[in-house]
Amino acid sequence: MKCFEMTKCTEKDRKNCIVWSSFQSTPEELDNIRCWVLKGVYQEENKAQLLKCRKCNYYLMLNNNTGIESDLRTDIAIVTCDGVINNDRTRALEKVWETLKKNSKYKVIIDFSNVNNIYSCGLGLLVKMHKEADAANGAIFITGAQGYVLSVFTSTKLTKILHLAADKQAALEFFDLQRKKIEEAKAAKIAAEKEAAEREAKEREEAAKIAAAKKAARKQIPCWEYFKNHNPANATNCDECFKKQAPNGIPCWIVDGFIEGVSFQYISEDCEACAYFLEFGPGISDKIEGLPNSSFESK
Repeated sequence: MKCFEMTKCTEKDRKNCIVWSSFQSTPEELDNIRCWVLKGVYQEENKAQLLKCRKCNYYLMLNNNTGIESDLRTDIAIVTCDGVINNDRTRALEKVWETLKKNSKYKVIIDFSNVNNIYSCGLGLLVKMHKEADAANGAIFITGAQGYVLSVFTSTKLTKILHLAADKQAALEFFDLQRKKIEEAKAAKIAAEKEAAEREAKEREEAAKIAAAKKAARKQIPCWEYFKNHNPANATNCDECFKKQAPNGIPCWIVDGFIEGVSFQYISEDCEACAYFLEFGPGISDKIEGLPNSSFESK
């Protein structure tokens, strides 16, 4: 089938046609020729011409079966290839890949069961797809490659880069395992975050209890209240004690000393076994100069 026979081009139209001008001396070579390829419609600057060609009956007839079919309805896209992955079919596969990317589908199975040859352009596209899918945490699986096609993958060392599987089921099992691992990782992360949050809440609660205990411990009551006005270890009633009669905020266990014109304070040895001192006083070894750490409000 010649292009002008399908498009019904007039002789005038043919004179302005680059394809006819190139092959008018050998019209037999016009059979099934890809005129849109000669016009370079796949180049970036010729997009307008490509849109025109896609409406042409001749273009539609020869592109009726590109050998590339895709099913994008599921989470895992399945692309089926037939025959020879030549320049045209590589472009068709690239268009499918662009559509997949626009739909954020990076998990793809490419069935090569019926592919008997692949050009270098097709190999390059597969490597590109593999890299882009891998970068998006997806994967490209080529299934059913056999015979000459498999030997091409092996000789070019692409078997060390691309994911190859015996059949679709093997690829689906890989994706299923990958999905389970992702779900398990998410569940483990959620559990770890929950555990960390609970641990943090518990630590805050314990810290609050400790702080409350420390705060409560600092609420020291006067010694005369503690002993209910009479220290059993002291013959003197609290009412007769000068520290109650003239309270100065200094604990009762603190004694003022004076030697050679130098004043100092120390803990009375008589107080070291006192229940009040043991509960509210500083450590036995603490020798405090100036005001002590613990004190009570004077009344």
